[in-house]
Amino acid sequence: MVQLDTSFPYTLNRDDFTVNATDENDSTYVRFLKVNAVDDSAKTLTVKFGGAESSNFILSVRHNTYGLLKAYERILDVGGYVTGISPVSGSIYGGTLLTITGRNFGDVYTDNPVQISTNGGIGSIDCYVETTMATEITCRVDSDTTNMTAGQVGEVIVFLKTSEEATCEGTCDF
Repeated sequence: MVQLDTSFPYTLNRDDFTVNATDENDSTYVRFLKVNAVDDSAKTLTVKFGGAESSNFILSVRHNTYGLLKAYERILDVGGYVTGISPVSGSIYGGTLLTITGRNFGDVYTDNPVQISTNGGIGSIDCYVETTMATEITCRVDSDTTNMTAGQVGEVIVFLKTSEEATCEGTCDF
């Protein structure tokens, strides 16, 4: 949702707007957003786009007649973040149901594969996604844990649809 200056005196029409998102670290990486809906009384635009690599993007809102408009909350953060994992330990025989909390996860179970990395990523263990939404993933640890030993710690890694890893903002060890 993009909030325009509430003093914008003209009626909002979806077809009058163009919204672009430019990577704040690479001005050549620009994503074009689709304006899906407008709310004239609140002076907001609802926009969607097909995704981008993790970064912060600066939004530019243009009106066909009035040019570049002032918009608030114009930074779009499309990075994926893990903020917590529960439980933090489980059976070395697999089967543990993990709940991973965070931000910007996909809502299709294939969007965010999960693995537990051991030994520097060699012999990682799959955690099969059962449910997913923007802020939470549940997955079940694979029963093939031949590379794990009792007391061994592995790092839970959530992959993003763009083949990146979500940034861990806390402890991601299991």
